[in-house]
Parts: sequence; structure tokens; C-alpha cells
Amino acid sequence: MQLIADNVINSTLNQLHREASSQKFTLFKSLSKGIFRPLQPVDFKDAYIAISKGQGQYIYDLLLKRQSKYIVEFGTSFGISTLYLGAAAKKNGGKVITTELLPEKCRVAEQNFEKAGLSDVIEVREGDALQTLRDIPDGIDFLLMDGWNDLYLPLLEILEPKFKKGTLIYTDNASFASAQPYLNYIYANPQKYRSQRLYDEKGGSELSQWIAD
Repeated sequence: MQLIADNVINSTLNQLHREASSQKFTLFKSLSKGIFRPLQPVDFKDAYIAISKGQGQYIYDLLLKRQSKYIVEFGTSFGISTLYLGAAAKKNGGKVITTELLPEKCRVAEQNFEKAGLSDVIEVREGDALQTLRDIPDGIDFLLMDGWNDLYLPLLEILEPKFKKGTLIYTDNASFASAQPYLNYIYANPQKYRSQRLYDEKGGSELSQWIAD
């Protein structure tokens, strides 16, 4: 497996992973709001909702092996996953477009990208992903789904026309019930997608490939 060799990027990622792992109380407080009403993205404005270091390394290695250049992400949060994408994009001579609903998280993520020296390859779009990703160019190489699970399916339907044969879609939290309509759609369309569950820990993840012409 190819690992990130850039010391500045690694230093930034290590710091953010440490902060994320120390946030159990913050995450619990955010989740507890769901006892009284449906959870909303703003409930997690102070919480890291990040992929693990193992997931990040897997994605980075996958992007290098496939020489992916045009990378799109749904769900920036504070930018941990985006840094793995950006590190690969920099190595491949590509670009990342990422989107985040909450302005507070956008600002912190942009600071983290600047700190890691990746601002030049990462474009942050603030707002509702169903709008911010609607006008992106065609030819996506890799899509990371790591945002609000209820939006996975409507967002996929918007982005499908922008896929090319071989586009990969990595979906985090694939074992959550709210992601099931999205997965049902993928499984119900074998002429469009080939898909496999990678694992079921920490919400699970799914890797799918667009196989239609």
C-alpha cells in the first residue's frame, strides 16, 4: 500500500485524527439531540464525523493506483477525508471539489487545507450539495459519499450524468439504515453498477463502480 510521504500533510492529518478520537463526549452530545427530534446537520457543527486513518490510507492508495485526477466529495466536515483526497490529487496532478453545508466547518476545513499545503488542489463549495454539485463538470474519476446519508440517493441521481465508464464511488456509513435506499438503487441497477461491501465496522463502507457506457 502506498502511504502519504509528505510530512506536512501527515502532521496535519495526525493532529486532526487525534482531535477526532478525543471527541467522544461531543459526538454523544450531538447524537443525544435525536432523542427529542430528528437529527439535523447543524447538530454536528462542532463534531468531527471523519473516516478512519485506515479508510483514508485505503482511499489514497486506490486513487494513486487508478491515477484518479477528478475527485468529488460530498461531506467535507473539518476536512480529514478531503486531505487524503487532496494528497492523492496533488500527486496525480488533479483536483478535488468538496462540499459542506455548514459555514463554520467550511472555514475550519479551509484552514486545515492551507496548513497542509493543499489549498491549490482543493475547491470548497459551501451550501446544499444538491445545489453546489449540480453544475460541476463531467468526467468524475472518483466520488466520496461521506455526508448526510438521506442525500446519498438524490445526489447520486444528479451526478450520474457526470460519471464516465469506470468511475468509482466510495460510500461511508453504508450500513446505516438511512443509506439503504441509496444501496437498494445501486443493487437494483446491475447494468449501471458493480458494487461490493468493504466492511461493516464504524458504519461500514461500500465501493461501487459505474460500468455503463
